[in-house]
Amino acid sequence: MSGKTARYGTVAALFAIVSLLLVFSWLTLEVDFPAFEYVSGGLVRRMVPAEPYTDIAGSAARFLWEYRALDLNIQAFVIVAAVICCLAMLKSEEVET
Repeated sequence: MSGKTARYGTVAALFAIVSLLLVFSWLTLEVDFPAFEYVSGGLVRRMVPAEPYTDIAGSAARFLWEYRALDLNIQAFVIVAAVICCLAMLKSEEVET
């Protein structure tokens, strides 16, 4: 691979990484994620209820479906990172003399 092609590949990879970081940071600022919603009322209630767990499964499922964009963004980032790592492993090594 020539130096010109390698330089364009590096610039393209840098552009892709920066644009992905900008998109993820924009999504983080735009999507309201309730990180401390359950703590805002104080810690006066029990964390583990004494009665049977009848509504925990429904609450967990509702949380996962209401904030699906966060989950999908994380999955997309992991897939992109895996592809980049696989391409890095397949890269041919140049011998310096």
